[in-house]
Amino acid sequence: MKKKKKKGISRKTQRILISILIGLLIAVFLFAAYKFYTIAHEYRAASRSYNKLSGSVVSSADPSSASTPQQLPSLAGQDGKDDPNVSQTPVELADPSPISVDFGALLAVSGDVKGWLYSEGTVINYPVMQAANNDYYLHRLYDGKYNASGSLFIDYHCPGDFSGKIAIIYGHHMNDGSMLASIGNYRKQSYYDAHPVMYLNTPRGNYRVDIFSGFITASDSSVYTVGFSDDEEYQAYLLKMKAFSDFESDVTPTVDDRIIVLSTCTYEYNDARYVVFGKLVPTRAS
Repeated sequence: MKKKKKKGISRKTQRILISILIGLLIAVFLFAAYKFYTIAHEYRAASRSYNKLSGSVVSSADPSSASTPQQLPSLAGQDGKDDPNVSQTPVELADPSPISVDFGALLAVSGDVKGWLYSEGTVINYPVMQAANNDYYLHRLYDGKYNASGSLFIDYHCPGDFSGKIAIIYGHHMNDGSMLASIGNYRKQSYYDAHPVMYLNTPRGNYRVDIFSGFITASDSSVYTVGFSDDEEYQAYLLKMKAFSDFESDVTPTVDDRIIVLSTCTYEYNDARYVVFGKLVPTRAS
């Protein structure tokens, strides 16, 4: 009696399947290499673009030319007479911003430019944009060119001249450390101690940004509140944001202060954000 041959995959079929598998692996590798190259290329393009821009419109301010300290009634450089949100108490001015920005040249490139954010000793040295929505500058540079790095931009619900109580500024957490990736370092007290202030230059005046809080939050948390019914609600918000901080700061904001909130992605959980708060202190003219 003849034994039945066991049925199985023929060697020819095995070779075909192996060839297909190898082909798929090669295709996956090539796609991954292409994506890596594309991302790296966009990172380099964004870096070159921002470095070129800062090199042409940003210069070191001359501290020897600073004017005598004076008092102003408004953080926005306005007289504040018709604005109930502006404190009439005179405000002591901070020392001049360490940088000077040619906003004439910047505005010639884009009318969406609202300011320039600078943090000494870090990569933060960028224009701050604002569009009619919060999508446009997610993946566009200051000149409108598409790039995954995007731009720093103000929430469109906030006044672009920083005249409101709060201005929320968004920026990506890029893997190369650019944009707002570095603000996550405020988790450590030592980083805050080394970088307690930033500077915000605008076409209407310059500010020292006194950092007072930083922590992780959800993308839909009360951090992103932009309107308050009264001073009590605003003060409660400020105290709450200060209490959440990862670091200790001597800066205590009041209802008379205007603040900026820097927001970037972080990855402790889905839709997590790292946020940093700073109050705006107008600087003397340089």
